[in-house]
Parts: sequence; C-alpha cells; structure tokens
Amino acid sequence: MTDLPKSHFVSDDLFNRAIRIHLIGCGGTGSQLAPRLVQLHKALLALGHPEGLQVSLWDSDTVSESNPLRQNYFDIDVGHLKAVVMTNRINIAFGMDWKARPEHFTGEVRSVNDRADIVIGCVDTKSSRRAIDQFVRTQGTPCYWIDSGNGSDSAQIIVGHYSKKSANDPNRLPLLSELYPDALAGLDDNTPSCSARESLASQGLATNALAASWIYAWLATALRYGQIDWSGIFVNLLSGRASSIPVDPNAWNAINPNRLPVAAA
Repeated sequence: MTDLPKSHFVSDDLFNRAIRIHLIGCGGTGSQLAPRLVQLHKALLALGHPEGLQVSLWDSDTVSESNPLRQNYFDIDVGHLKAVVMTNRINIAFGMDWKARPEHFTGEVRSVNDRADIVIGCVDTKSSRRAIDQFVRTQGTPCYWIDSGNGSDSAQIIVGHYSKKSANDPNRLPLLSELYPDALAGLDDNTPSCSARESLASQGLATNALAASWIYAWLATALRYGQIDWSGIFVNLLSGRASSIPVDPNAWNAINPNRLPVAAA
C-alpha cells in the first residue's frame, strides 16, 4: 500500500501576489508576532516574492497598565487602541501600509476586501475561535487558520486549512475545530487579569513570545520552501520539550478518532 503524503504543499497562488493575513488579537502573542511578520515580509521580498505580506491587525481592546510587562507595548501606550498603536508603529518604522482594524472580529465576511489567505488567531476565548472558524468556512476562498494558545508554562499552535473544494479531503490540514472541538465549545471565562501579577500567573512570562516564534517558524518554512511537514506543536517550558503534529492523517485520527470534515453550509 502506498503511504499517504507526509508533506503539505502550499498553493502556487500565494507566490504570485500579496499574501493577505488577518492577525486576530494584538495582545500577548499577537503583539510579539506582528514585528516578526514584518521580518517575514521583507525576507520574502528579498527571496523574490512579488508583493510579500499584506496584514490587517484586529483588536478592539486598549492597552492597560499591566500590559507592557508581558505584551509588546510601552507605558506611553496605555489607554490607546492596541491595533492602532501596533499598526502605526510598524507602518512608520518600516514604511508599510498595513491596516488597523480596532474592532471585534465577528467572522462576518462583509466584502471581498475582508477575505484572507491566512488567519492567525492570537485569542483566548471560545467565542473568538468560533468566529474565526465561521470565517474560514464561509469566506469562499481557501484559507489557513493558525491558532495559538498558551498557559503559564506551555504554548501550542495548530495549523489548519480549509476550502470548499477540499472540505472532505482526508489529507487536508484539519482545523482546530476538527482536532480539538472542545476548544470552541461552551462558555468563556471572561474574568480579566487586572494586575501584572495575575497576568503572569495565568499566561506566564515567556510563553507568548514562544507561541509567536513557532507561528513565525511555520510561516517562514512553508512560505520559503512551499511545503512543510508539521501542522502543529506543543511546547512545555518546565520540561524543555516540544512535540510536533506531523502532516499525517493517522496522527490526526489519533488525536480525534471522530474527526469528520464539515463542509460550509
């Protein structure tokens, strides 16, 4: 019997035009990731990509007094909208034309300008993940969903891909909702971390930067070489170990034996 493919191949379409990215959440992980996306954009241009990345940064929150300790902001940013602060800083410093979306991401596709090739979810609520899942399934064009999560001493990312054409393909990178449906089910715990001490207790000191680095690593590998052999990773700071999810339907089925691709309505 012939083995199933063990690599995911990126569509040639992404190497012929600007790659449209929605970065959802400019908090702990998102604010660390945004400057790395600039680095990736410039590297792709140097390697011959025609337009690099076009990024929209989404977040309706403002910078709080406890944010600068763990997030990529300064004390002077307190009280200002995260998406606007981060986008303006990047555009001014690097001559970019990225877009600030200081609003809650609802998952609604209002126009073709809202479509994305890659959605990066740096969110920590089930409702936000449900909104991203809705967007990816209904926007009408192929889309990657990179979900990040972290605790006080661990971080993980899951990379899925969806298109209506490949919805029932067992070799398609499964979405977070297909591998770990509990991550989207139920109600949120909306208790805020009001102090720096509470924020560090729940999110850790290095885990956000770690998650951002692994998202950057996946994108840099996939977009440079056009293929990649893993679709997720779990990292534990206490043990110093990292465990990846290979591009392999057997591995995905081991995580969720009941996974069934669900086509968009």
